[in-house]
Amino acid sequence: MNSSLAQPHFRGRGIVVGILIGLASLMVLVGVVAIWLNTVVYDTPTWRATSQEIIQDPAMQAQVSKYVVDQLYNSATVQNDVAGALPPQFQAFAPAVTSGLHQVAVGASERLLATTPVQNLFVTASVDAHDAFVRLIDNQAKFAKLNNGQVTLDLHPLLLQVADKAGFGAAAQTHLAPTAGQIDVMNSNQLSNVQTAVRIVHAISDWALVIVVVLFAAAIWLAHGYRRRALLWSAIGILVATLVLIFVRRILGENIVNALVSDVAVRPALITAWYIGTNVIGTINITLLIVAILLVIGVWLSGAGRMSTSVRNRLAPWLVKPLYAFGIPAVVLLILIVWGPLPVFQKVIPVIIIAVLAAVGIEALRRQTIAEHPQVPSA
Repeated sequence: MNSSLAQPHFRGRGIVVGILIGLASLMVLVGVVAIWLNTVVYDTPTWRATSQEIIQDPAMQAQVSKYVVDQLYNSATVQNDVAGALPPQFQAFAPAVTSGLHQVAVGASERLLATTPVQNLFVTASVDAHDAFVRLIDNQAKFAKLNNGQVTLDLHPLLLQVADKAGFGAAAQTHLAPTAGQIDVMNSNQLSNVQTAVRIVHAISDWALVIVVVLFAAAIWLAHGYRRRALLWSAIGILVATLVLIFVRRILGENIVNALVSDVAVRPALITAWYIGTNVIGTINITLLIVAILLVIGVWLSGAGRMSTSVRNRLAPWLVKPLYAFGIPAVVLLILIVWGPLPVFQKVIPVIIIAVLAAVGIEALRRQTIAEHPQVPSA
């Protein structure tokens, strides 16, 4: 009778545990986006550093240079000026000369974008645009122009400055159309959706990590009698969240840029900027992946299987002694920090998270091993 009554109770508790783990995994996604918003999008010093990194990227320099020069040479006035400067007998070569000058101008623009003064122009313009865009999201000001329901980012002044530094001088003002550098990003309906989504995520950003920890902790606490399974499903949930974030950053990010930006010429530059600007998400993804792997290894080592038990038996002389149990992993982590094979090992918070979780897992495994091998000295 008691067994039959306990079975539904056990099933009901299992459903609750599953829901909690699912919610926690979902909150991992929201939390990562919230961290990115707080540390990059809403933080001006970080945005400045990110902008500097973006313009220092050779691929970005090449794309920006090509875009700037294309804006100048997309005017028939340039070819007419070249033709007017040539003797009558060489008029037929005007298109070829113009094309050659275009390539020279792109090379010159790339070299200028590799210099600090011109990069500072880009960074200053980017930071100004960032601050104004944040005010736009918060409805404090209007940076973007609303033309026929379209939100337009006006980069025309930046194009003029870079073109002038490239040697075009007053010709830049003459040949650049008034709409050059104005990029349609989204329509007014899309802006409203972005504002809503950003506000929601930003509002819970301070509590996202706490909510994740509480949900996972509650699920594991409720999973009395099958906590190892709950830990395994927690690791799987974190792994799934990591894969979704990778998909969002790599594939969905490109699709968002392609969908929002109608100017095909600027899409490659914006996609490059997206990847660099979301490096924080990439670092968090690696951290989450390491955490999931550590959880899976810990769950497997603590299991009752033949191989798990055999490994614990072999490791018992080292696991029961704190000096070895904690010292060896600490040395390995220190080597990884000094070596830096992955960017995550150069970040303070991810390293602390990995170290704390590893220490908790090692202590739990150490206590289990001591209980199984009381004859092994722990000092």
